Amino acid sequence: MPIKKILVPVDGSEYMGKEVTTACEFAKTFNAEVTLFHVVAMPVSAEASGMPVEATRLEEVGNQIIEKAKKLAESCGIMPSFALDFSSGNPGMKIVRKADSENADLIIIGAKGKNRLREILMGSVASSVVNNSHCLVLIVREC
Repeated sequence: MPIKKILVPVDGSEYMGKEVTTACEFAKTFNAEVTLFHVVAMPVSAEASGMPVEATRLEEVGNQIIEKAKKLAESCGIMPSFALDFSSGNPGMKIVRKADSENADLIIIGAKGKNRLREILMGSVASSVVNNSHCLVLIVREC
């Protein structure tokens, strides 16, 4: 299976650099396109009064995360495209839908693996992507 399109969900964590640089190496090896993708996790609130300010701040942070990831990719010699998803819902499923809409051949995603019990009770974004993706998924472990 040729790898021509790589989707890299980025979250702004201290580990993001490893995910982006791994994607850059794959992109160079396979001459593939890279899309950086950040899901803005919108809070669910019964009160609408505080949401516009909160939403604006979350969007600003999301744009900063994308910009940082973009600079990392560019420093590796890759010119990525990028997208921001700004809505409520399951981030893992948003990543899967983005991969489908982009016809991605590979998703490169990080997994922190901090707490197995929390993952079992709440799920994890990486687990959701692995279990629902229609393309290859590479997990970049943070040890």
